[in-house]
Amino acid sequence: MSTWNGIGTKYLGFGDRNRDGSHHATEWFVLFDLPVVPLRRHRLTVGARVYDSAGNGTRVTTRYTVHEETPLRGGEIARTYLVWWLVGPLIAVGPAALLLWSLRDKQDGGFGFWMFVLFVSVAWVMGAATVMVASGRRRRGLPK
Repeated sequence: MSTWNGIGTKYLGFGDRNRDGSHHATEWFVLFDLPVVPLRRHRLTVGARVYDSAGNGTRVTTRYTVHEETPLRGGEIARTYLVWWLVGPLIAVGPAALLLWSLRDKQDGGFGFWMFVLFVSVAWVMGAATVMVASGRRRRGLPK
């Protein structure tokens, strides 16, 4: 699994933990970190994350042990599309869009006000994505 600038492959749609500690997950081709095409489904064990310095940033690698390939599931694919293409964006940009919509008729907002709205919107988007990923990992019993 690897992505470069959000383009590549990644596992999504992790199922609940099996008795042996493994999970079922679907390997997806992603574009801008959004799932586009499901490639295959595996039963795998998720290992620890490894953090490496890469220039001015950090590269995060998650280790996986693939046990077997299993058939793709339509419900799991539909749920992944729903969460990543509809629910996630609504949670991320919905509040900022409602705020801007409610202020559309007000012309007295100065530069400082709009910078504040922009800052709150960006913080909400980043925070919502972080919370969604962290809660999903915790709920499925995946390593941090």
